[in-house]
Amino acid sequence: VEVVVRVWQDYDDSYAIRYAQRAGGYVVTNDLYRDHLVKIEDRGRRDETKRWLKSHCISYTFVGEEFLPNPDFRFGGGDG
Repeated sequence: VEVVVRVWQDYDDSYAIRYAQRAGGYVVTNDLYRDHLVKIEDRGRRDETKRWLKSHCISYTFVGEEFLPNPDFRFGGGDG
């Protein structure tokens, strides 16, 4: 497990997504990245990014102080 710290006031979506893609990893987040997708002008690239996000973002919640990642998430649901 690796935690990525970003520069304050910088656009964190790009950091998290790009790092996970390059590292062949996943993003643990409840962010749907709608604003990130809107910034992508090329439709093909936007659709590709949307597919990647769907298969590489793990939502989570807390039950009291216990961290609970989405139990329905399945690894290997896409490329990388």
